[in-house]
Amino acid sequence: MKTLAPYQIFFPIGILCALLAVGVWFTQNLGWFDTPVMWVHGKLIAGGFLWSFIVGFLMTAVPRMTGTFNAHKVEYAISFLLILALIVFSWALDAKPFYFISFALTVFIMIYAGRRLVVSTRPVPVFFSHVGLAMFMSLVGSYFYYRGQSILGFYFYHVGTILLLVLGIGTRFFAFLSGLPSVFEGTEEKWKKAAFHMMGLAIVVLLSVVGMRLSWGFLGLALLTLGYLFCIWQVQRSSSRPSALKWAVRIVAVMIPLSFILSWIYPVYYLSWMHILFVGCFGLITFSVATRVTLAHGAYPTDMELKSKALGWMVAFIVLAMVSRVFYGFSSGLWKTSFLHLAGTFWFLAVGVWCYSYFKKIFKLGPQSKPSC
Repeated sequence: MKTLAPYQIFFPIGILCALLAVGVWFTQNLGWFDTPVMWVHGKLIAGGFLWSFIVGFLMTAVPRMTGTFNAHKVEYAISFLLILALIVFSWALDAKPFYFISFALTVFIMIYAGRRLVVSTRPVPVFFSHVGLAMFMSLVGSYFYYRGQSILGFYFYHVGTILLLVLGIGTRFFAFLSGLPSVFEGTEEKWKKAAFHMMGLAIVVLLSVVGMRLSWGFLGLALLTLGYLFCIWQVQRSSSRPSALKWAVRIVAVMIPLSFILSWIYPVYYLSWMHILFVGCFGLITFSVATRVTLAHGAYPTDMELKSKALGWMVAFIVLAMVSRVFYGFSSGLWKTSFLHLAGTFWFLAVGVWCYSYFKKIFKLGPQSKPSC
């Protein structure tokens, strides 16, 4: 029997966690578990939903991008057990085991990628520096959380890890999903690549600043991410590709600096503004990239994106979920509960329409003779 690719294992786990992580908000008054719902939600989103997709993507993509060997059975077993442990300990009142396992999973991914990078037969993609920085942020953020320094842990682990992956990998996927050439990756000017790497380090520094409760760091992040969008992603380029994912990556691009500029202007509401980033950026880009990975690695023509009405509905529902979640942060009483449940409902609808069109394609090969990736 053919071995499943990593994304075929971990994407479905991520989808399950996407539903569980939001579903807990509908049960918070039923007394089903002792751990505060907010803690369960945050850990299931990060460790269950996002990290399942990260592991599935990186364990699939790194061997292809480096021209090296695929994952073997021991690596499958280790990664699966670590993800499973993260999901289980998301429900625990004591958060230390969760962040200890997060640390271990990050180390595993670094070893997994490192073993292939040292024998790479292809040029290493320029955005791998940001993948490395993201892993660093995950390690440090897990450590801060383990030590009880939750603010620094939040900005390193929950924000920094995913933000650096988005800014780095978005260098390629903004172009791909827009039907445009990846101009920056093809540049021969070394100073531009050096500047890109330095920008990644600046993200780390500025997240450290906001982690120390200095709100001017948000302004720095807004300006720096605008630099990424216009100089690296080059979002100002027009695209005639009639795909919902073209609009998805543009919404993702807008949400990044918007969340930071609002956090700078009204820092007291930073958690609401961060949900602009979590839902409108991290959530939307995750399902957008998962769509392309599923089609390209599953031997489906990527032009299927052009005909998919489900992708348009997914984008719309995620945007509505984001807006509802922001209103929740400014509401009280019955309105507050209503906006929270409305956000959860829109999120369920987004995940549902995506699964309706693409879940089976994760496992069933398409009509092409070989993958198009």
